[in-house]
Amino acid sequence: MIEIEKEFDVPQPLGEVWDFLVDPERIVTCLPGAKLVEAIDEKTYKGEIGVRLGPIAASFLGVIHFEELDPERHHVVMTGEGKDQRGTGSVRMQMTSTLSRNHDGGTHVWVAQSVSLTGRLASFGRGGVIQSVADFMFGRFTTCVQKKLAEASAT
Repeated sequence: MIEIEKEFDVPQPLGEVWDFLVDPERIVTCLPGAKLVEAIDEKTYKGEIGVRLGPIAASFLGVIHFEELDPERHHVVMTGEGKDQRGTGSVRMQMTSTLSRNHDGGTHVWVAQSVSLTGRLASFGRGGVIQSVADFMFGRFTTCVQKKLAEASAT
């Protein structure tokens, strides 16, 4: 099991950030290598994501589900499960996000994930490679969210 905890700030107001982060069609644009395949219902989505860890590349097809979606507390719990399309492993994830208003009117975003890998990719978790990749991907995700929110505010 890999535990990942990250946080970031954006200058946009809480409601605007909440609307963005709970919209799968908008959020997937900030996840490198990800795409939505279909909406199963209003809380469950089928998707695909490609991941490369060192010499191993995997493409996971799976389902993400909003377990908790509390707009009053600005709290989200999502679970996800996917299988590598070549049958070399699987991934399970639980992600909790909480948004809070900053003193300057912006928004603070806190995210915690628990990720469990099986198969060939699991061997990379021992050497810290997965943590490094997670840090890199989260940095790209954060930059993308900040850019898209800024663009939406400017229009």
